[in-house]
Amino acid sequence: MDNLIAARSQMAISLAFHIIFATIGVSLPLMMTISEWRWRSTGDPAYLLLAKRWAKGTTILFAVGAISGTALSFELGLLWPRFMQYAGAVIGMPFSLEGFAFFTEANHYYGVE
Repeated sequence: MDNLIAARSQMAISLAFHIIFATIGVSLPLMMTISEWRWRSTGDPAYLLLAKRWAKGTTILFAVGAISGTALSFELGLLWPRFMQYAGAVIGMPFSLEGFAFFTEANHYYGVE
């Protein structure tokens, strides 16, 4: 396998992993909100229990999504240097904001200073 195929395969696996975990991690807060709203409107404690369990999963999925996104930013720079030479200024800002958001959330949830 030549280097180009290996680089494309590595990037494809990393991107697929990131898309799955980041999408679920972003959609779970909406599902938790709906579940808590149903608990408040019906009074059924099962909805509150469901929202609390999804909250734990959301924390894990957010962390995994942020870390896999950070790995993707390194892969873009290492595996596709010519592309990043031209597009790095555009792509760099969202990746830096993602890293900032990850550490801000970690500080908020865990009190990391």
